[in-house]
Amino acid sequence: MIYDELNNIDRYKSLSHNLDTAIAFLKKTDLSKLKMGRTTIDGDNVYCNHFCYTTAPVSENSEFEDHVKYLDLHVIVSGCETIAVSPARSLAQTKILEDEDAILYKGDPKQLLPGDSTTFLLVYPGEAHLPKLVSGEASHVDKVVFKIACS
Repeated sequence: MIYDELNNIDRYKSLSHNLDTAIAFLKKTDLSKLKMGRTTIDGDNVYCNHFCYTTAPVSENSEFEDHVKYLDLHVIVSGCETIAVSPARSLAQTKILEDEDAILYKGDPKQLLPGDSTTFLLVYPGEAHLPKLVSGEASHVDKVVFKIACS
């Protein structure tokens, strides 16, 4: 997991070719003008999803997610949220959604990370995450999540 300020993202170039592709797209694109839904950047190797939501408190229905084939790069365009993270091995698996490259879990977060338009979170397979959580009070969030194939 990498959690840092967005203005430091260049530090992570060369970790993988696909991550470099995502970073290059991020730096040259006004994410606020990106259409909602999926945007293909490099086929199934790198794409992003743009969506909006209102944050909510953790509930008994909240589930962490993890991925096998893709890294997730979370970039908030506007608003703020908290993202809970935990090693997947410390959680109880509830469901596998193979067609979505998602494994869902229940359990307690090991860390709570505040997110806004100045930060990013990069999670690798095995790093379960639970986004969309309130950070103080409910907030409307405009967000882009890059899906980066493991290479």
